[in-house]
Amino acid sequence: MNGRRDQDGAATVFVLAIAGAVLAAGGVGSAVGEAVLLRHRAGVAADAAALAAALRATAGGEHACERAAELARRDGARLVACIVRGPIAEVSVTVSADGWLAWLPPIRLNARAGPAETYREKPTPLDMPS
Repeated sequence: MNGRRDQDGAATVFVLAIAGAVLAAGGVGSAVGEAVLLRHRAGVAADAAALAAALRATAGGEHACERAAELARRDGARLVACIVRGPIAEVSVTVSADGWLAWLPPIRLNARAGPAETYREKPTPLDMPS
């Protein structure tokens, strides 16, 4: 009978350990899902900003980059680089996590837009590849 008393509460500790492991796995899965979501949000923001800048390229680089920054901001991103050369616009945006995942590093993506025949030129000069 004494051997049984030594094991009192062992099942409770085991269930708590399993519950803790399940909660930790859920937290990791949630963080990975948020990182993927941030990556997609950055891609959409970069593409939209590049297209907006390319459409405004004839108005001048400053006006084109202002429009690109506005669209990036609306998509939850921040424009960090914008270069307009003729009809081609190249942009770089960052998206940061908020809330409990603010510790994730910001996601940075580049995009390039312009007439199709211009893409045989030199690669984008932005400092980080997409």
